[in-house]
Amino acid sequence: VAVVSGGGSGHEPAYHGFVGRGLLTAAVPGNIFASPPPEDVLAALRAVTGPAGSIVLVTNYTGDRLTFGIAVERARAEGLRVEMVCIGEDCAVSSQDKTAGRRGLAGTVFVQKVAGALSEEGKSLDEI
Repeated sequence: VAVVSGGGSGHEPAYHGFVGRGLLTAAVPGNIFASPPPEDVLAALRAVTGPAGSIVLVTNYTGDRLTFGIAVERARAEGLRVEMVCIGEDCAVSSQDKTAGRRGLAGTVFVQKVAGALSEEGKSLDEI
């Protein structure tokens, strides 16, 4: 199972710094603090998704959810087996009016590592 993640640049070493065995298969960076375009995410999914499928790990930012979500929908339309998980563990962000949700921050690295390790062990997409 390929493990794909990404988001706006400016948070290095996330995401490209975590590509390797037992971690991410591919990282899709955007411009500084901006989500990557769906076309870039789709290109990564096409490049790394095999018969076992891909899991896409996305932080809970509106732009990332939109662009990665569009790419996942397009990949599925092409017949690729892809699942998306949204990470939102940030306990410091919580708005009373629900205009801002919890974002994925430090916990994202742990989710990426666990998913990558499970993939390295040969676990299925559903298990990961």
